[in-house]
Amino acid sequence: MRKKLINSSVIGVILVASLGAWWMLKRRMRAPLLTSMMVTAPVTATAQGPTVIQVSPTILHQDVKRMGMNLGGQDFYDSQQIMKNLVDRNPGFEGLEWQTVIPCGKVTATSCTDGANNGSWPEGFLDGGNYEVITGTASGTTGTILHSTGASSQAGAVVQFAQAAKAPAAGDYIVVRKMTDGYATAGWDAQLIGGATITVESKDLPPHTAGKQAIRLKAPRGDQGATLKQYFDSTPGRSYIQLRGPYVVRFKAKGISGNKSLNVYAERPGGNGPIFRLDAPLTSEWKEYSLPFEAHEPTGAVGTVAFGITVIGGEALIDDVSLSEASSNGTAFRNDVVSALQRLQPGVLRYMDSGGNWGSNLDNMLAPEAGRKVSGYNRYFSTATDIPIGLHDFLVLCDKLGAEPWYTIQMGWSNKDVSNLMEYLGGGPSTKYGALRASLGHPEPWTKTFKTIHLEYGNEAWNTAQPGESMADANAYSDRTTKVFGLVRSSPAYTGGHFDLIANAQVVNTYLTKAILDRARGIDTLDIAPYTFTFFGDDSSTEHIFGPMFAQPQMLDTSATGIVHKQANAVATAVHPVDLAVYETNIGTTGGTASQASLDSVVPSVGAGIASIDHMLLMLRDDGIKVQNTFQLGGGTYHFNDTSGRNKDAASPVWAVVVDMGGPTNRVRPSFLAQQLANHAIRPTMLRATISGDDPMWNQPKSANDEIELSHVHELQTFAFTDGKTDTMILLNLSRTTPRVVGFEGACVPQGTVSVETLTSARITDTNERQENVKIVGRVEHDFVPGKGSLTLPPFSMTSLVAPSHGCAPKR
Repeated sequence: MRKKLINSSVIGVILVASLGAWWMLKRRMRAPLLTSMMVTAPVTATAQGPTVIQVSPTILHQDVKRMGMNLGGQDFYDSQQIMKNLVDRNPGFEGLEWQTVIPCGKVTATSCTDGANNGSWPEGFLDGGNYEVITGTASGTTGTILHSTGASSQAGAVVQFAQAAKAPAAGDYIVVRKMTDGYATAGWDAQLIGGATITVESKDLPPHTAGKQAIRLKAPRGDQGATLKQYFDSTPGRSYIQLRGPYVVRFKAKGISGNKSLNVYAERPGGNGPIFRLDAPLTSEWKEYSLPFEAHEPTGAVGTVAFGITVIGGEALIDDVSLSEASSNGTAFRNDVVSALQRLQPGVLRYMDSGGNWGSNLDNMLAPEAGRKVSGYNRYFSTATDIPIGLHDFLVLCDKLGAEPWYTIQMGWSNKDVSNLMEYLGGGPSTKYGALRASLGHPEPWTKTFKTIHLEYGNEAWNTAQPGESMADANAYSDRTTKVFGLVRSSPAYTGGHFDLIANAQVVNTYLTKAILDRARGIDTLDIAPYTFTFFGDDSSTEHIFGPMFAQPQMLDTSATGIVHKQANAVATAVHPVDLAVYETNIGTTGGTASQASLDSVVPSVGAGIASIDHMLLMLRDDGIKVQNTFQLGGGTYHFNDTSGRNKDAASPVWAVVVDMGGPTNRVRPSFLAQQLANHAIRPTMLRATISGDDPMWNQPKSANDEIELSHVHELQTFAFTDGKTDTMILLNLSRTTPRVVGFEGACVPQGTVSVETLTSARITDTNERQENVKIVGRVEHDFVPGKGSLTLPPFSMTSLVAPSHGCAPKR
């Protein structure tokens, strides 16, 4: 899944978003509130009455993982501002790295024309770079790019090179790569007064710097000024980060002449005054500066934060800039981000940076933050403004959380990158990349830290909407995947069981699944992204919304004709069977005819949170999918394609599971709470749980929402787990109106002193966007005995039971 493209110009972002916010406000004023809609009963349902849930010791699945999370990439404008350094777009003023995967359309002995037949690269963009053929009979051929022509919406770039022993053929894929010095102000806004200058410095660098460039601010006269600014928290009208408590600004600097002093500050508009303003006298030698300050932003502070460094009447060199919390949590991520993830307890954490990392080779991914280059991959762009999140930083975070890492390998990586990755992950300290890992602070191989490391080749390789990071030809992708995973398996650092090697499938395309399984070798897992409730076309009543939403997981995951169920059968019955995993899932509402008020009330609601976790738990129980990742931790809103044409500015509060982390609320969405509650109960062994007695159901007629239709939809869903020390259950009541009383039988039912936690709310459309309406409420049941005790499950609710084991003996 791709994040929305944004204009790197802060002014442009603010103007466009402000207009969008104004139009959305007008729509809200006109639209009826969803909470006032009529609540209608389910189409059909059995009579109310007690239901008995039986938990047997029969094992359904072993080695079950807690539900995982997509970390996502860093941004500077919403709740996905996750890095500790708040000004990390290009903190070391480094150059540009470019890496793009191109399908060859027309070919000659000395050229490959981009078969995508589009793009916007200027003439000569790739000149002096290099290319590598990665599929076909010429695979492995490399060389220098002599020239590249310009590209347009009708014609792809022509990449020209010297004649090689084996030239690529039509249909082959090549990777083009180029390193470019300069670009030091990428991600920064340079402001000059009176003829001052800001230039790149590549010779006079601070000792022990990780990078190859610094920046020179030159304003020798008193009427001249040179300022570098970087902006963050730039969503108009709201805030996702507020600075309170101890912070510190760090940088390296050297005074050259004149006024050897820097003015460093941060401020928001709106009359709140500066967040801080500090002066730093400089010496004539490079020196590291650490400027602590105490921030006291009010909870009502909104508007873009501008961080600035200014020289007036002097000349100075600057490098390696950071603005961060003074306290350390041992990672490169903000304290509130780490706290949120610790609360969530993901079993797996997936790193796919939505483009920020796709243009980077392994060395850039392992470089320290201040030495990392900005990187790009997209054939529609020729510049980039942001460094990617570092791979080492990601693994340190996984280690702190106790989560297994899932890393998406860039499709443009060379064979050498793949082999070196394995050496970094599992090589000893005497190897080059093992020594690099140790120098970064982790002497022990990561293969000893984590039970399993998940390596995925590409993200949605079939998706041509990722221009420069896709391989839509299934045979070519299968061949390249075979090569990449062959390199992984042949590495001295590879040990079976420590790695899960994953290839991309497409949830709706079983033909692609078969093509990959028939041709590719060396894969352990295929992955899919089964989003739900993508088209929201009927918001006429609560029942018309949540009846289909609650039926859809059973339609997809449990029904014999459900696409997820069919994919699970396909991988299990293949000639070379593999596992099925979910790389992304969530409510995915991005199109339809629903009003803005309905989007705001439904997409982040408690009902949507319960539907989403029901989907994940059913995929585990009924399809055996033990590794699943929600998309994603943070974010903002996404453009909603109103097919009626009435609201071109509609926005869906989709995907992010938090409202903000360290902003004015620090609240999470119900989808977060549902996954938190599930992860608190999930254990490595899943047991069989069945229902006897009343088993209430409804028939869901065909809906305009995703064309959902299913008969005999179960209102109650039950899931049971054990680890030999603790027995747990998760119970869902999907009725929109009726509480259900349930009893229990079986030795593996949680009993004795049982911790009971429930997620629900007063209304199915309650959200935590404006205030905390939705919470997990807990209590303790003492002397709970199966066969005697019972529980009442509220409508649209999720309940977990956790207790010390009382003799449950799992068996096949």
